[in-house]
Amino acid sequence: MSIHALNFQTHNFIRSMWDDGLVNEQFVYLETSRLHPLRRDALLRAVTVYTLSSKSLFSAITIQLEQQQVDFERVSELVRDLYARSSSIGAERVKHACAELIQASERKDKDYCSLALYWTKHRFSCLRGKFETLVKMERSILNLENAQ
Repeated sequence: MSIHALNFQTHNFIRSMWDDGLVNEQFVYLETSRLHPLRRDALLRAVTVYTLSSKSLFSAITIQLEQQQVDFERVSELVRDLYARSSSIGAERVKHACAELIQASERKDKDYCSLALYWTKHRFSCLRGKFETLVKMERSILNLENAQ
């Protein structure tokens, strides 16, 4: 497959993520940066960093909520970090789920926090699957470009 065809396929894939409400204009902006020769891997790096940091934050939040005495301030701080990271990359559905989790932590409601965390993880999992596909597509494009 040609680079042009892969770029078109990648653009359409990102457009479908937009159409499904998984990402917002911030993510679409990141896509445009990948077209600049000096920032070709910007989207790939952003997705990778976001995914790894989110996994770490989910782990830390889960540990906090499993404690006998939950430190809701710490939970809120961790979720706000996840919210900010989701906002900066344009992970729309994850961002909205984080807002629910923030409210739950501010109410100091452990059961609601656990439920909100479950939904936030679920939304992240859906997005992560799309991101994994996108990373494969981007790597294919970069490999073709480097081969030329």
